[in-house]
Amino acid sequence: MKLGGTVHQNCAARGIEMEGGRLSGVVTEAGTIKTRTAVMAGGAWASSFCNQLDVQFPLATIRQSIVRLSPVAQQLPAALISPRVAITRRPDGHYVLAISGRGRADPTPQLLRFAPQFIPMFAKRWRNVFPGGLEGIRWGHETRARWKLDAPTPMERARILDPKPDPAGVREIHRRALDLLPALREARIANTWAGYIDSTPDGVPGIGELPQVPGLILAAGFSGHGFGIGPGAGHLIADIVSGAQPIFDPKPFDPARFNASAWGKVADF
Repeated sequence: MKLGGTVHQNCAARGIEMEGGRLSGVVTEAGTIKTRTAVMAGGAWASSFCNQLDVQFPLATIRQSIVRLSPVAQQLPAALISPRVAITRRPDGHYVLAISGRGRADPTPQLLRFAPQFIPMFAKRWRNVFPGGLEGIRWGHETRARWKLDAPTPMERARILDPKPDPAGVREIHRRALDLLPALREARIANTWAGYIDSTPDGVPGIGELPQVPGLILAAGFSGHGFGIGPGAGHLIADIVSGAQPIFDPKPFDPARFNASAWGKVADF
């Protein structure tokens, strides 16, 4: 901001404009921002946004549930990560519980469209990824429909994705946490919530310029690793935007790897 940048919160990006075969602006609900370079980091919305541009970016959003427990008298580890459950103590003394990689795949038009590419991943993770319900259709982030740039989009009708937690998942998270730390039995469940994890078929994000839309750089599909690799990914994206020497080789993250003709070569990435 000191260098002249501005921040626009709660302002949905509806689409893009192009001139001379290159991106020339981003259309938002508040007007058009003229630019020749933009980063599309739309998370769970990324695939449906790309579909508006005739770009096929395969995403399956996994609905993962989280549990928060009230504080307990006994001093427990601030963080405890195991293959069965993860437990983290918040500054207010509450404990947040989750099972890494466990969730529901809600059937949607988008999921059905990309199902052949996700079958290998789902087959390997059948113990943790289960069929879901209608939450994905209700929130609309996996629509295959087109929207207009001069009217409210599905993103403006659901600015914050807040799906229902999975009751069976909540019970399993709680049970595993009590098995690992019996002292948590004196805690009560303060609340539960769920969110969508934007996952690619190989679990690796798509980062790079879209050849179909020069000037538009995709950064999505972090598959639950966003917090961990965020600093490095952010550096790479900044390098791509500025034209600097990339901090590391960006080729393994190229979104073009998901093209139908190339998919067979990267299925075991």
